[in-house]
Amino acid sequence: MGIHQIQLRFEPTADRLLLQVRSTQAELYAVWLTRRMVGLLLPPFRQAVMASGLQQVAPNALPVPEAREMLAQAALARPLPGTQFNQPFQADEHCRYPLGTEPLLPDVGDLRRNAAGELQLLLRETRGRHIELGLTAELATALLRLMDSALAAANWALPEGPAPATGPTEPPPDERPPAGQHLN
Repeated sequence: MGIHQIQLRFEPTADRLLLQVRSTQAELYAVWLTRRMVGLLLPPFRQAVMASGLQQVAPNALPVPEAREMLAQAALARPLPGTQFNQPFQADEHCRYPLGTEPLLPDVGDLRRNAAGELQLLLRETRGRHIELGLTAELATALLRLMDSALAAANWALPEGPAPATGPTEPPPDERPPAGQHLN
């Protein structure tokens, strides 16, 4: 399926994100993303998008841990040729609905890379309906931007950005062993 437009927005009444995809053949696909599904898919999706973006921004870089967050932000903020976030999503009477008009409510999500290195996002219901999206690095980055925006509106307290690099930390004073004792 060739992707023409993607929309991802928070629907407060349903307390879900609504992902809509319009294909180049005027097919419209709608998917409900629950908080649980987003929580499961977001960390590996973010990591995959950031890795692809880093390859685009700095193909031969081996960043030190302190620079990873900065490079990840640069990768996410990079220009995306051919994307227009200011265009309204077009769902009109000429669209076909291959999965029906009721949005897919997936209980299984899978994220992997295909042979060409593109991300493949598979969302599937137990009753058999499913959608598989092939995402180029640019499309995946655009979808991550849309997801971050929708999550900000949802206020679900899920991580909106890359996790900061953390190193070893000292245990709180009340958890430290007394002087002269060692923990094995």
